[in-house]
Amino acid sequence: MNFDKVLGPTDSPSVLDEILAFRTHTSVRAKGVNQSGQSHHQFVAELDARAQAWHLVDDQGRTSSAAGTWLLQDREASMEVVFPRGMPRAVQMLYPEALLMWGRRGESYYPMLIQEIGQRSLLITFEHIEDPALRATAVVNRHTGVIEKLAVMGDIIILTEVETGVPLDPGIKPEFLPITDWIRPDY
Repeated sequence: MNFDKVLGPTDSPSVLDEILAFRTHTSVRAKGVNQSGQSHHQFVAELDARAQAWHLVDDQGRTSSAAGTWLLQDREASMEVVFPRGMPRAVQMLYPEALLMWGRRGESYYPMLIQEIGQRSLLITFEHIEDPALRATAVVNRHTGVIEKLAVMGDIIILTEVETGVPLDPGIKPEFLPITDWIRPDY
């Protein structure tokens, strides 16, 4: 992996391959916060890659999931999808190849810089293909391959608790505590 070196779009496939090599699990559950502008909501996201199923519930009681070929919104079938399509960004962070930012055909972003931060994390800066001033960032945990922080166009998603190797539990009823302070980074 090339650290602290500006990368071009042709380097993108190898970056994604190296990120995916960190993953040692097929199932993962994460609790987190999604902030967009002045509003935020908390959520629990779950993924079982082997079963090609995922589930997301937020602090407003909204749910979305996919099992088999149907995307469910609040337990109602809304459209047919093929895994991993239809995943919200919070779930895509658990399955990085689902993010449409790796410079593959038809994607607008590509990874242009990788830096080591903290004890166990990588900071990836993505650049827009058409506008180099438009950037996004992701923090990847090198022990799990999970993206623990994603910032795109002012929207920020931070995973605060990540568990790997846990079974998917679509009936999960998480308890969300009020957010009283900024979420401190743990890289």
